[in-house]
This record gives sequence, C-alpha cells and structure tokens, in this order.
Amino acid sequence: MSLAKLLNRIILVLFLIGAALLFMLEITTVRQSILDQMSANLETAITALGLVLQGTLLNEDKVLAETIVNAMFDGGFVSAITLVDPDGQMLFHKVFTSTQQSIPAWLPSLIAMPPVKVEQELTDGWRMLGTLTLEGHSGYAYQHLWNAVSRTGLALLGGLIVFSLLIPWICKRLLRPLTEINQQLGLIRKRQYGAELPIPWLKELKDVASSVNQLVSERKRDMLQQRLKITQLGKQQEASSHLPLLNLHPVDEEWQQQHFYSTQGDILLYRRLLPRQPFSGETPLIKLQQAITYWLGQECEGLSLPLSLLSHPQWPQLQNGLIKAPKGRFIDWRWDITTLPASAMATFMALEGAGLELAFSGIPINNEVLNQLDPVYPAFISLAVTNSPLYWNLVSQSLHGSGYTLLAEASSITDINILRAWGIDGYATGASS
Repeated sequence: MSLAKLLNRIILVLFLIGAALLFMLEITTVRQSILDQMSANLETAITALGLVLQGTLLNEDKVLAETIVNAMFDGGFVSAITLVDPDGQMLFHKVFTSTQQSIPAWLPSLIAMPPVKVEQELTDGWRMLGTLTLEGHSGYAYQHLWNAVSRTGLALLGGLIVFSLLIPWICKRLLRPLTEINQQLGLIRKRQYGAELPIPWLKELKDVASSVNQLVSERKRDMLQQRLKITQLGKQQEASSHLPLLNLHPVDEEWQQQHFYSTQGDILLYRRLLPRQPFSGETPLIKLQQAITYWLGQECEGLSLPLSLLSHPQWPQLQNGLIKAPKGRFIDWRWDITTLPASAMATFMALEGAGLELAFSGIPINNEVLNQLDPVYPAFISLAVTNSPLYWNLVSQSLHGSGYTLLAEASSITDINILRAWGIDGYATGASS
C-alpha cells in the first residue's frame, strides 16, 4: 500500500470518528435543549392555566374551562392536563390528540425522550383547591430533534463528500516530492541519473532532496571524469589493429552464432545471430525481412544489425517487422557509421517500447558516444579487448557505473582470469548451449 493511500484512509477514518462524536454531542445537546425548552414552556403555561381553571372551577363552570383549555393547547406541545383535589379526586382531565409528526419510525427507538411533566398547587387564598399537572407532547420534542439531527447529518455528509475529494488531492500534493525522490532513487539503482530534483518546501523532504541531488551531481561528475579520461586513453588504442570476432559458431551457409559466457563461471549470458555477409543500408528489403523471419525461428536472443540500416529508404517497413518480435529478444546494433542519424534515438525508444532489448557492438568508447547511449540504456556492449590493463579497467568501471554488461567479442587475451580482473563480464567462446 502506498503512503498516499494509507494517509487517505487514516485521515478519512479520523474524520469519520470525529464526525460521529460530533454528531452524538450534537444530539445530546439538542435533546437536552429541547427538554429544557419544553419544561420552561410548561412552567409558563401552567401558571396561565392555573389562573383560568381557578376562576372557572370556583364558579363550577367546567364547560367554559374546557373551552378555554382547548383554545390554548389543542394541537400544541401539551399532551395532557390533569387537576385533582386535595382528596385525590379528579376534577379535570383533558388529553389532546397528537398531530402526525414527519419523523422516521426508528428515531423514538434509537433516541429516548423522557416525558416532561410540571405540577403546580392551586389555592384560593388559604384554601387548597388541588394539584394541576401538565405533560409535554413527546411528538413535539421528537419533531424538533429530527429537524436538528437532519440538518446536522446533511452538513456532515456534505463535509464527508468534500473531504473525500479534498484529502486525496492534498495528500498527493504533499507527497509529490517524496514520489519524485523515489523515482530518482529508482533511476540511481538502475545506474541512470535524471534531472535535478526540485527542492520541496517541507524541511525534512528538502534535506532528502538536497542529499539526492548532491549524490547525483557527484556521480555525474565522477562519470564525466572517467569518460574524459577514457576518451584520452582511447586515442592511443586507435592505432591497434582490428581484431576479428572470436569463436563464431557456423549455423549454415548464410548465418553464424556467437555465444558469450560469464568470466565468473560457465554461465551463458547472451547469444546473437550474425550474417556471414554483413548487412548494409543498400541491402534489399526482402532479404532483411527474410533475415528477421529466420531469426525469430532461432533460439538466439540477439540479431546483429548495422546502424547504417537506420538510413535505409524502407526502414519503417523493416521496423514494423522488428516490433512484432516477442519480448526478450535483442537487436544488437553494430557501430558502422561515424555519427548517429537524427531519427536513431526515436527508433531505439520505439523498439524498447515494443519490448525489445538493445545491445551495441564495436562502439567508439568516448564521452560523446556514451552520453548518446545513456537514454537508451543497452543491456550489453560488445567490444574488442586489447592488452591495455589501465584502459580496460577504466572502461569497465565506467560502463558498470552506467549499468551496462561488458562483453569481449574479440580479444588478444586468452586468459579468462585476466579478463575477469580487468572487469570484463563475458567473453565469446565456441561452446554451444
């Protein structure tokens, strides 16, 4: 689970807990307020009613008393009126019919509203007339409670919807620097170095981003120094004679294979298919298409093609055929031109996007060429290894720092231990798998 999702859920759960507690507090407060208000209303009403009943009952006019009481309380917040004399005999009793309340049926069972009653003694000077009791209407109380609960519930529901949309956006904004740092660290693990990270405003993330930027800057500086040194030493290697490819394994009259094994042990690293007659930018399209079909029928992972094919007039058709190759296959580009065509990088990216891996053979080891290969990130680089320990140690360190596997496709060195000591990862051998 990502940190953003975790924070979203934690904040949402905390909001729901807070909303539930706030809702319960609101219900408790409103409930008590309604009960207090009903009690105050009944206190006021019983005083006025006592004066009415006192005058009418002294004159024994119950009809007038009931008429006045109906006019005062019918359909209101009073549910029952009772007047008893000092001996316990009922002098007056009136129950008002309750009006239909627009409340859900579950509300009374969920929230209890205790009955509100008030009593008052009626006297005529020194004579005790009786005890008057007023009971509040529970439906009146529930109606006011439901009005308050529904308003609060709607407000909390609206807040929940707003927070559900706002919280992920806020978390995404806050964690964007952390995501960028994680992506940069992922590139560093692959020996790739992206652009400098923007400095976030959060202090902790600012320190981390600054440290990562410093690490990338120092690594780029070290790689540049290595590559410049390799470029200088490589000028001395240009005078060496071209070494032929080693241990080519014939397949038929037109094709041959080359197998690369690890210098750390008898482990097959890579196999590539090479035409006996190298292709060029003038090779007919039909022959190139036949070569691709033949390669797809073989177990060899790689197919050796010259970079000059990128200038072939029918290259788009050939590229469409290569893109149909299954994942895990390698296009092994042999560097037979001085400079890359303008469309080369777009072609490399398109092939990688289709699931093909890239490898390069016989490339000039200099700063310019290595910088061009950095965005492509080839899996293998095959070179002709000469007897120059310092040079090849620097080359292997530089290529390993970029995450490449260095193979010796041709070499004047026959001792595998020496190749391993120089940092060469694999060598061509005649053994077949």
